[in-house]
Amino acid sequence: MTQVGDLLQDHITFEEAQSIVQGMNVLSDFFFNYLMEDEERAKEVASIIISKVMGFKVVVDDVTPQKTFMGIDKGNHGIRLDALVKAKNAEGENAPKASSVAYDLEMENRKADRKSLPKRHRFYSALTDAKIFNEGKDYDELSDYVSITFLSFDPFGAGDMYYEVRTTLVSHPDIDYDDGRINYFFYGGGKNNIPGDKLHSKSVSELVKYIVEGEIDSEPDNDLIRLDEIVSSVKKKSEVTRAYMKEWDRQRIHDKELTEKVKKETAINIIQDDHSKGMTDDEIVAYISRIFGFSEEEIADLLKEALSYSK
Repeated sequence: MTQVGDLLQDHITFEEAQSIVQGMNVLSDFFFNYLMEDEERAKEVASIIISKVMGFKVVVDDVTPQKTFMGIDKGNHGIRLDALVKAKNAEGENAPKASSVAYDLEMENRKADRKSLPKRHRFYSALTDAKIFNEGKDYDELSDYVSITFLSFDPFGAGDMYYEVRTTLVSHPDIDYDDGRINYFFYGGGKNNIPGDKLHSKSVSELVKYIVEGEIDSEPDNDLIRLDEIVSSVKKKSEVTRAYMKEWDRQRIHDKELTEKVKKETAINIIQDDHSKGMTDDEIVAYISRIFGFSEEEIADLLKEALSYSK
């Protein structure tokens, strides 16, 4: 049977990995995690992104990248936030009164996850509240929760760039129901429907395009210029390229092991099916060898395992 060590003959060169890293955008899970790894850099990046989206200056107090929260009870579901940002206050005329806000920055690049987004974000906010809310405090002291998600796919299929989700009192829409929870979704390929004045709308749409597609306007504002400088400097770091090489190798080994597992399970199913049809062991061995390329020893083990299930 193929061993993990045998898989290491395949490799990616430093130059190849460097080229891939250079082509990454902020939406990349690998790159965003590395971008937010350094505390001071993460604070600056988070401040730029959140301030642009919110339309006022957000003062970032703490950033925890790839934050994993285990379930409240052992065995329950946990969550992994791409970046959990705690802000003590904000500056500007449009800034909210809340003195404490938890911002969740999410990068979504898997269209297969689209259907689960609403309930997943509901779970994110609930478990985040449970973890950061100190026992004994009044509910009025619970931090507001703002989720900002950038996506390479349209989360709701309307073709727009901007989607905002809040809790509302459906029976009485004119009555305010503020539970302090907001979800923003920004789709890079959508048409610009971002509310507010033209300057804000343009600024946010350029940020979305940059994060999702790596595009930068011919005349970007100072914040986007600074964000691009940070991103470019991280891409140039040799340790980022080496980290990607390790991740590439780990993923390749995982994929090959998974492929071998699927091949084995498929072969066992075929052996059982052919055996039930009256084929001889020699006929089955010849067929499995021709289709999958297993060695005689591997096929003997598969045959033994498959027929043991049939008994």
